[in-house]
Amino acid sequence: MNRPVRATVAQRPVRRPSLTEWVQGLPGLSGRARRLLLEGDTEARYAGRTAADSGYRLTMALAVAVSQPGREWTLAQWWEALVLRPTAGGAWARSLRSRKGERYAESKLAGMLDKARAFVGTSGTIVCRADAIVAIARLRAAVEAVVWPGPGGGTDLKNLTARLQLAEQAGGIEHEVSVRQLAELMGCARSTVEASNARLRASGWLVLVTAGIGEHSSAWSLRIPPAGPEDQKSCARPGHRPASGERGQRVSRARTRSGR
Repeated sequence: MNRPVRATVAQRPVRRPSLTEWVQGLPGLSGRARRLLLEGDTEARYAGRTAADSGYRLTMALAVAVSQPGREWTLAQWWEALVLRPTAGGAWARSLRSRKGERYAESKLAGMLDKARAFVGTSGTIVCRADAIVAIARLRAAVEAVVWPGPGGGTDLKNLTARLQLAEQAGGIEHEVSVRQLAELMGCARSTVEASNARLRASGWLVLVTAGIGEHSSAWSLRIPPAGPEDQKSCARPGHRPASGERGQRVSRARTRSGR
């Protein structure tokens, strides 16, 4: 008796997702953070004095993005995204491993992730460069995550965008800028800037540290305002999704000297 011959079905190889598909499937990332990881700092938001400094700043910004409450990445996820996958945002981390070795790179990246976790969601004191970069990245994320309604809201967003660039150049959330300089950066009248400054101070985004005297510009500090029952009034607060068309335009790279 002849046994029935079983037909062999050729198995198709399992298709691995592309790098773009893999990044798009990562949990807990905003669209901006996904682009930063996949494409790198195409807008030079985290540009430093050297390529290594720029890479460090970008990596700290990504550390903030993956340390948001309830969406924290594990060290294994962090290592895979930056080192094991050829992401543009992980170029600095892979270079670090190549130059310093795997053990050093793993320790450095773990420390950066711990620094971001400790700082995000708190009002921790800024004591080092990493803290400052985390604070600026956290502020930028908060600014981009709110609704800025009406003409006044658009002006306030431009104001904060310009100040964030100044803060990045200054290396911390405190920065010096005059009303005239802000007016030039924002492309508006001084009276418009003064009104915007007043709204941002009242809503808690902006703090006047030292008033300018003579040729010296005023010193300012940026803050994320606390949530409260007044949140729905004149100025936007963190926690609201941005409405379409209400994102601010990118402000050209600013200079920190008074009158320039």
